[in-house]
Amino acid sequence: MRWLLLCSLSLLIASAFAQTVTLGGGNCNGITVLTSSSYTPPNWTQTADGYKTICGDGLDGPRMDASRFLAQATLGANLELIQKVADEGSAQWLDEQLASQPSYVLPVTMSIYQEIVTNFLANGGDSSDVGYRPYWSAFQYGYWHHLMTGGESQKVRERVALALSEIFVISMNSDLSGFGDGLASYYDLFNKNAFGNYEDLLMDVALHPAMGFYLSHLNNPKTIEEENIHPDENFAREIMQLFSIGLYELNEDGSRKTDGSGNWMPTYGQQDIKNLAKVFTGLGLSGVVPNEYVDGAEFGLGIWVGDMTHPMRMYEDWHEPGEKIIVGNYTIASGQSGMADIAEAIHTLFMHPNVGPFIGKQLIQRMVTSNPSPAYVARVTQAFNDNGQGERGDMKAVIRAILLDPEARTCAALESPTHGKLVEPLIRYTQFSQALPLEQYDNKFWNIGYDFWEATGQAPLGAPSVFNFFLPDYQPIGPIAQQSLIAPEFQIHNTKTSVGYINQVNNWTASNYVMANWEDQPWVVLNTDELTPLARDPEVLLNRLDVLFTHGQLTDRTRSIIKSALEPIQRGDYRDDRVRLALYLLLISPDYAIFK
Repeated sequence: MRWLLLCSLSLLIASAFAQTVTLGGGNCNGITVLTSSSYTPPNWTQTADGYKTICGDGLDGPRMDASRFLAQATLGANLELIQKVADEGSAQWLDEQLASQPSYVLPVTMSIYQEIVTNFLANGGDSSDVGYRPYWSAFQYGYWHHLMTGGESQKVRERVALALSEIFVISMNSDLSGFGDGLASYYDLFNKNAFGNYEDLLMDVALHPAMGFYLSHLNNPKTIEEENIHPDENFAREIMQLFSIGLYELNEDGSRKTDGSGNWMPTYGQQDIKNLAKVFTGLGLSGVVPNEYVDGAEFGLGIWVGDMTHPMRMYEDWHEPGEKIIVGNYTIASGQSGMADIAEAIHTLFMHPNVGPFIGKQLIQRMVTSNPSPAYVARVTQAFNDNGQGERGDMKAVIRAILLDPEARTCAALESPTHGKLVEPLIRYTQFSQALPLEQYDNKFWNIGYDFWEATGQAPLGAPSVFNFFLPDYQPIGPIAQQSLIAPEFQIHNTKTSVGYINQVNNWTASNYVMANWEDQPWVVLNTDELTPLARDPEVLLNRLDVLFTHGQLTDRTRSIIKSALEPIQRGDYRDDRVRLALYLLLISPDYAIFK
């Protein structure tokens, strides 16, 4: 049965008294439904009849709506979770998610690393070849194992954490590749703060040694004129440009303010950067890992033996003294501690009116649509500015506002030609990985993800620069730019990555390896058992895949193409072949790549 989105539809049912019944609403007690025929396909136990239509048992609409919601709110959902949200309701399920406690990637990463070291030594490895800490590969193993085994309570948190990691960018595509513990610890800032307060997240990011190294305010010294030493300005620039207020003054709806001459109004200038750089001086490592060279941390110590899992500490002798006038002509008074300077500067940025629309719009783009209306951005900004209880920066309020907004939930958005987004390859991967059963002999989902990274340009914490994999205002040349629209993910969609993604899907479906590792562990493979019984009828199989992957929006054209490819497959164990081919064709289709 094909699914039709029913925004408002009811039937007048004749019984003892006329009454209005919502089609598929389930309120059919005492109603007799008469139909001209019912249909039971050959070799199937299910029957299509009118009673199921009236009561809702035969309608996929609620499941499709739940599937679409979960595609926005999570990194992937199976049929069981889709049905649960359909039964429970999106808002109630979201509230349960927002009340959950975080789980973390770092302990998983370290446990995996210890197991790798133990196996290495048990097989004759030399202990002198064991480094001080895990490399990036262990972080990737930890990330994917945490994702695949973290449980339902972490679903929304995982999606928000990934979105935040693409705003507050550090990258293993740097010297941080040798610091898997630091990468995992940094990623956990987003698991910790995804449902917290944005000001706390800004502070945690500013003090993390991985960010300190990546944007060079670790061991940032005060001014020493006689030695021509001045504070590094890198982090001061990026905390404004990328993490808080952006380049231009914004209205509440995300549009840019203009001066009397119609020019955009910059939020800060070079002098603001110089003064803010003075704030972020004096920060150094707070500890070291066991090593043969130094006993403890001191200002200027590099990260090779540093503890990359604890916040940087302030070394007051290296902090720039004196008054500092930062963005908005706000004065940080002289005479207070370095940490007080930092806290005051971050609070000043946090209170800037730009933060709500600047960050809120990017989160909408990551989760719902590339081109939210000004009204949508304004509603999210209002939630950021005040959660209804006088609190600013409450991420729970922001997430509710994004996911439950009419532009995310109603039929009108589906009908708008400007609504939707290209789904980034990494999320297409995670959603596939969690929609269907995957198997690994020892239940170890240690995914190195290197081939996928090379093929598509994406891996967790693998961006090429602090500007992420793609810019939030990127416009591909052609019809999108001509209509003054943006499509950020198209910045990494090119002749290499588009074909690279197709090859990856072939690996998952035809070659049957979904995740691979470099540790001689069995790889993760796809289990098609829940789909093979449906493959006797391509239409039935495609209906299930539509629920899982395209949320009721599988087009007639794509459906026809896939059915035509499946129907000739009739020999031997044809059902598994049909499932794998159907998955391959669906996952490389525009219906899956473009989310509406």
